[in-house]
Amino acid sequence: MIWEARLAFILFFFLCWCIVGLLPWVVAAVFVRGRGALLALPLALTAACAAGVLVPALGLRDAAGFFLSLLTAVLGGAAGSLGGLAFHRRLQRTAGVTPRPAMTHAPGARRPEPPPAPDAQPPPS
Repeated sequence: MIWEARLAFILFFFLCWCIVGLLPWVVAAVFVRGRGALLALPLALTAACAAGVLVPALGLRDAAGFFLSLLTAVLGGAAGSLGGLAFHRRLQRTAGVTPRPAMTHAPGARRPEPPPAPDAQPPPS
């Protein structure tokens, strides 16, 4: 087999692992209504590919290994999605981002006041 065909074959595997790794990311993105999903996307795809590569690297190079690598890619995508969403929440908590208005918030109305920081002292009375 020539090297171009081998490269195309390997790229096909990575494409399959990325597509399968997108499934848990989509579920997580819908669950959190998009908040932090963009940060989790590259982590989910990278984790899915890493988990998919792990199966043939351990020696399972037949059809059962391919299907097992698809399953591990789903699990890797889920782990990467959850890790990315947790990282986003941690960044949001430390940055002091103002909360988004509720869905019932009228367009053009004033934004709600952000809650006081946990370390802030109440004003003296």
